[in-house]
Amino acid sequence: QAVSIVTESRRASISGLQRRLKVGYNRAARMVEDMEAAGVVSAVQSNGQREVIAPPPV
Repeated sequence: QAVSIVTESRRASISGLQRRLKVGYNRAARMVEDMEAAGVVSAVQSNGQREVIAPPPV
């Protein structure tokens, strides 16, 4: 569910996942880290943001 939210919104923000899924910071951060390991989002860039690598849903 978290992956679909990130690919639809094209934003990999921890706070966005917290609000949409009603979970805490630690859980949302772990989801984003897992998505990074799976190749859905990039590592944190110099500006503090992550790029969504996965294609948007059809």
